[in-house]
Amino acid sequence: MFSKYERQKDKRPYKDKQKLYTGPQYLHPADRIKPSKVVKWQESGMPTYEDLPEGGAPAPAAAPAAEAGEEE
Repeated sequence: MFSKYERQKDKRPYKDKQKLYTGPQYLHPADRIKPSKVVKWQESGMPTYEDLPEGGAPAPAAAPAAEAGEEE
């Protein structure tokens, strides 16, 4: 005997379970919310939050590989 709150094996066949995740809501990915802040971690382990410019994308950081090529 088991209560209705205990875990039970899903007794539906594969085709029935597959139908749950088909339909118009799964055709296109959901729209992403553009970030308005970026989190930067300090050496002490505490985060600091900085506002992003209006574009929403953070400024690209200089690539370390490009800097290493310039030193030689």
